[in-house]
Amino acid sequence: MSAFIVSHDHIDALLTFAKLHRVSYYVPQRICNKPGGTRVDIDSDTVTEVGRILLDENERSVRHRYRSSADLPGTIGEEAASYTFREFAELYRLPKGKQCAWILNGCRCYDYQACETDDYEESLAHRIIQEIQAAAIRALPHIEDAPWEINRETAKA
Repeated sequence: MSAFIVSHDHIDALLTFAKLHRVSYYVPQRICNKPGGTRVDIDSDTVTEVGRILLDENERSVRHRYRSSADLPGTIGEEAASYTFREFAELYRLPKGKQCAWILNGCRCYDYQACETDDYEESLAHRIIQEIQAAAIRALPHIEDAPWEINRETAKA
C-alpha cells in the first residue's frame, strides 16, 4: 500500500471527535520554548491550527516517500495552509461503538500516511494522533466494565 495525503474530511472527523472528548496534547519545551512545555486543548480556538499541523506532517511524509515525483497522491491542491476546520456532523449520527471504531481506524490510517520520515514519532502530529486514539479507546462502550487485571478469577465475572 502506498502513502497518500488524507482528505480534509478525514482530519475534520478526527478533530470533531477530539473536540467532543476534550482531547489535549503535550508540546515539549524544545518546540514551544516554555519551561516544562505546555498542554494544548483541541477546542474551537485551536482546532484549525491542529488540523494544519496534521496535514503538514502528512504532506512532509508523502513528499519524503515520493521525492522524485511532482504529483503527490491524495488531496492534491488542499495544502495545510488552506485548511479550515469544519465540524464532521456525520460522526454524531453513528452509534458510540462505531464512532470509536471509525476514529481508531482513522488514526491508524493517518499514522500510516504520515510515518515515512525518520522523526515522525517525535512530531506533534504523532502526539496528537496518540491522544485521539487514547480518547477513542476510553470512549469505547463497556470499557469501564472490563477488568483492569485479567486473570481466571476476573474472567468468571
